[in-house]
Amino acid sequence: MAFRLKFSTRALRETGEAQEWYELQSPGLGEEFITAMELQLKRLEQAPLLYAEAIPNVRRALLPRFPYGLFYVMRGNLIYVLAVLHDARNPNRWPKSR
Repeated sequence: MAFRLKFSTRALRETGEAQEWYELQSPGLGEEFITAMELQLKRLEQAPLLYAEAIPNVRRALLPRFPYGLFYVMRGNLIYVLAVLHDARNPNRWPKSR
């Protein structure tokens, strides 16, 4: 089955914020963050059930090299990315924050 990706407005905003922060830390690091995210998204498209549920019905795929997780739900052939959160944030609180 071919899966499609869709991002929430929140996930897009959080991705941009993380990229900007990493770029300020070291030029080029923001692009490396995006590359790591793209790699994980390709893996998600291939095998979305590979990743465990972090909270009921919401799965989390960790990014390689960066302390971030992609939180997503599956709806038919759609993978809907809800949030892109730093590992230090409590996933049980993310639906209420920001």
